[in-house]
Order: sequence, then C-alpha cells, then structure tokens
Amino acid sequence: MSQFLLRAVLLCLFFTGAGVGKAAPAGNDEEAVGETVRLYLHGTSFNLRSDIDQAFYATARLYLDGQGDLVREMSAPEYAKLFSEENRAQFNGRFGRLISVDVTGTVATAKAEILMPKQGVRYVDVFLLKKIAGTWKIVSKSAYREDAPRHARKVLLVVSNAHQYPGTKVNTGNNFPELAYTFDAFRKAGYAVDFVSPDGGAVPLEMINTSDELLKRHLYDSDFMWALAHTKPVSEVKADGYAGIVFAGGGAAIVGVPENKALQDIALRIYEQQGGVIAAICQGTEGISNLKLKDGTFLIQGKVLTSFPDAYLNKESPVFKAYPFSVEGSIKRRGGKFVHGANGKSHVEVDGRVVTGMNWESSVGVAESMIRLFE
Repeated sequence: MSQFLLRAVLLCLFFTGAGVGKAAPAGNDEEAVGETVRLYLHGTSFNLRSDIDQAFYATARLYLDGQGDLVREMSAPEYAKLFSEENRAQFNGRFGRLISVDVTGTVATAKAEILMPKQGVRYVDVFLLKKIAGTWKIVSKSAYREDAPRHARKVLLVVSNAHQYPGTKVNTGNNFPELAYTFDAFRKAGYAVDFVSPDGGAVPLEMINTSDELLKRHLYDSDFMWALAHTKPVSEVKADGYAGIVFAGGGAAIVGVPENKALQDIALRIYEQQGGVIAAICQGTEGISNLKLKDGTFLIQGKVLTSFPDAYLNKESPVFKAYPFSVEGSIKRRGGKFVHGANGKSHVEVDGRVVTGMNWESSVGVAESMIRLFE
C-alpha cells in the first residue's frame, strides 16, 4: 500500500499541526511548547530555515551523533543550514510527530519522533525549552537514532470520552489492555499510532491490571500515558495518511462513538478512498455498526464479524442491569454474520479489509491481521 506514503507526503499539516507559521505565544504553556516543537518539525520536513530559526533560541546548542562514539556539537544557525535553501518548501522525506511534553514553570522538556523511511531510520529528538519574554524557545536538542522499517504508515486508534453510561451513574471507560496491546503490536512493527476521541483530551480507562507485565510497563510509560491524556479531537484529524483505523473497546466504546458523524466520515474515507483497513475490538465493533458505504449499504452487511457475545455477558452485573446492551444484536440487525470463539481466548475474524476481535485477548491478533493486509 505505497499510496499511503504518497498521500502522507501531501499532508504536512497532519503531523505538524495548525499554526506553524510562528512560535506559539504565552497562554496554555503545554500547547505553546507543542506548537514550538511543531514549528521545528515543519521547518525540518520542508527545508524552511526560518521556521527552524524561530523555534530555537539564538544561542541554543545541539548535541548530535558524530563519528564513532563522539558527539557532534553545533549551534542552531549551523543546524538550520543543513536544510537546503534550493529545496525550500519542498518535502524532504522526514515525517515528524510530537510524542510528549512536560512543563515545569518556565522550563519544559519535549520529545518528537522523526521517521525517514527511505533511509530506514527513526530518530527520537529530545528538547529542552525555556520560556523567554513570554515565548517558548528550544534551548537545547539531542537525538537518538535507530533502524526502522522503510515505511511511514500510521494507524488511528479510536477511544471514547464517555465516563458513564447514558442515564445512569454507572462508570465506564476504555479497555486499557486493548489499547496497550494493540499499540505495542503496531509500534513493534514500526507503525505510528495516534489516538482520537470525539472531544479530544484525556479519556477514562478501565481494566488496568498491573500484574500483567506489558500493562504495567505501559501504565508507567510517560509517553504512552501522555498520548492517552492528549487524544486528538476528531475535528483536528484528517483521514489522509492513515493506513487503517481501529475502534477500541471497553464499555465507553458504545457511548458517543457509534453515532459520531465525523468519525464515520474518517473511517469511510480511509476504507473507500484510500483502500485502507477498518478494525474493531470487543465493544468497539459497535463503533462500525453504523458505517454506510457509498452505495447506501452498511459496511458490515454480509460480512463475518465477532465481538463479545451475549452468551458471555453477566446479566446480573450492575453494569448490564443499568445499561443492557448487545453488540451482537447490533451486528445482526445490520445484516452482519456474527461468530465467536471460546471465552478468554483470542478470536479474530478477517473479512476483506474489515478485521474484528472478540475480546481484549484478541488485540494483538487484530493488529497483526491489519499489518498483513497493509503489507
């Protein structure tokens, strides 16, 4: 699916964000730091020395890898000159995205990921920033380099902002194992993952189990948790450049997501216009139940799908009594062919470019099935 790489090239705003023309002023400091880093990302991806100069403090220093184990030190103006004026405003193959920001008073640290698929290289840039005369500036930068797959594909992971079931005081959340295991499988394969929610920002979580080593590692991973605390609002997400979209589960997945028109439009654009993959895990399957194709038929009509079956629901649980809900019923009403496997075991169904998983144990299988379709 090389078309995803080509489309991503055309969409610089996807990974640099809005407002890259000038360094962010005072205000929300975390957002302002992010905008300064995005200014740097935009400048280094499109050979814009003016953006790079504006992101850095005049006397900033950079500490980069030199020959052998030596450090290559340079000033910000010297670094900006590495980007050719002859190719000004032309995309140079660097895909950048903000990973995290941490602000303490008038100082901050930030991380960004740089993918250079043609060279098979991934950089993690680490910045030290200082608020100077009301504006955040990068005062120091270093970077870590590693080999990476020769693609820059990205996957969108849908989560919900819902904290309670409608009309009740029963709490709900997004399934943490599904998020962690799916994210981990994609990252190991070299895919970037963005989290999107209807409203953006922090989302509620459920089923956190720190006895599980992978879950514990992600719970204490500041970059991963920063991403969940700063999910992208659907209004700021463009479908172009994403190879696939995953609707994660948890009780919150059935609230605010299935009826969100903007999310539906993004999913269908990825699927119909870009030849991408749509996937869902457990209750997340409800998120794709309302998707209609251009011909007016439901996406899931006639397709084999899975989700958490009615047979395994605890009808006596406070949640079910407060808000009885059947994803299996939704699938059947839309003409889908529902199947399921053994409780507590992974079960994944692939029908064309639609992938569904029965439960959180299916998360890795869903991601791996999507990757096979991409490749």
